[in-house]
Amino acid sequence: MNPEQRQRRMLAALPLLLQDGANIGELFSALARVLSGAPEDAGMEYGVTRVLRSRWHPLADGWDDGTPKDMHLSELARLGALFGFAPAAGETAERFRRRLGEFIAIHRAGLTTASAILRLVALVYHAEAPPALAWPDERSVVATFDARDVEGTLRPVRVELIENPSAPASASFIAVNPAREMLVRNRGLDPAIPEIRLRPSGGPAHVPVLIHEGTGLRAIYVGIVKPGQTLTLRHRLQPLLDGIPQDVPVLLTNPYAFDAANAIFGPNPADARFSLAERDATLPALDIGENTWRYDTVARAELVGFLGAWKDLAPLAARALLLRTTPSADIELRWREAVPASLALRVPADFVPRLPDDGTPRALADRFFAFLRELEWALHYARAAGVRARVELALPHVSEVLELRDDLSQEATQSLGEQLPITENAPPPAPGIRLHDTLAEPADGDLSFGGHFDTTYFDTSLFDEAETEP
Repeated sequence: MNPEQRQRRMLAALPLLLQDGANIGELFSALARVLSGAPEDAGMEYGVTRVLRSRWHPLADGWDDGTPKDMHLSELARLGALFGFAPAAGETAERFRRRLGEFIAIHRAGLTTASAILRLVALVYHAEAPPALAWPDERSVVATFDARDVEGTLRPVRVELIENPSAPASASFIAVNPAREMLVRNRGLDPAIPEIRLRPSGGPAHVPVLIHEGTGLRAIYVGIVKPGQTLTLRHRLQPLLDGIPQDVPVLLTNPYAFDAANAIFGPNPADARFSLAERDATLPALDIGENTWRYDTVARAELVGFLGAWKDLAPLAARALLLRTTPSADIELRWREAVPASLALRVPADFVPRLPDDGTPRALADRFFAFLRELEWALHYARAAGVRARVELALPHVSEVLELRDDLSQEATQSLGEQLPITENAPPPAPGIRLHDTLAEPADGDLSFGGHFDTTYFDTSLFDEAETEP
């Protein structure tokens, strides 16, 4: 509203007798100039406009596309700087205005949530619209949105935020003997089943056994491991010897069922029904917290009791020594544990978004590393204090479904016609006598048909001429 319009509005509120007064008109004209005022006069309306522009991102002045070097001096960029959100190099003012509005909306809804983190990740990807969220299970959230790649093609993107992701853990022990205990700590949230690697160093290990002291269960490898060889025991899988699968049973047994010194019934094969022995290569689980393990070998008399339940395994008892002799060995346990107070953002490794460019030539690897730093910023900005976060790159799944399809087709139009004249001549019964048929001679039309055929074999039909009785 200009000063003249404001002056007329203020005069219209007065009685008619006072509206024509010269002094009152000059007073209201001065007030209109003070209230409205041009930018150079610093009027009240201009001041209110400046306050609104400096407080609301939809009203803040941006920058021209042709002068990106001045973007950080604009009101819109300075408003984003209050939240630590700066425009990207080469980004237009309208696009940054939309991203800043989404950034402010995230703060209004609250940080430290899975939805806030994924909405920030979508901003890093310069998504065309806010992401759609889905919870496939209680520990993960999936966000899907559309973004443009480096070539400008619009592609769907799927990112996943995992709570308490699993991480690899291990414990190694050198020169372990039967008198030494191995203390293993499982710092995860759930029990874990380890992968055990054993490498004898003092001699061959005949039928080695790994004992879990907490449960009393022990895993027995019914075989011989030579010095320098590495035995790998895997849960319910074939054992490996130097990486080669071995057709050797691995038993999970109760330690006292067939112990020759402590057994109630003695090493009788018929007593196998009292044992907890399993031959499916099951391994003991690591409980949460501390776990104590021991390493030893099995004597032949003890092994006979364990193998008595399976007649096909009874000859394998000869692999054990009559007197137990246990060489020292290097042992390593590997497992995966759910790390508490942690987050993992899983993003596709084959997608780099099309980010605004300032014109500086950069390699694709540099762009990718800068993009990863932006993702790490989004994770650390929205996470709660004390929560560890990391970015994981996931390769796309290769389709394992083979679709067999034949797109060949053939279209043909064919007309089949056949002339079949019907004639009949009867010989005269006597000279001079002729017979004439009073019925009209039948006239048949042409037989024709057409159709759409593909590669399917077409079986023709047979048309037989029917006999006509007189």
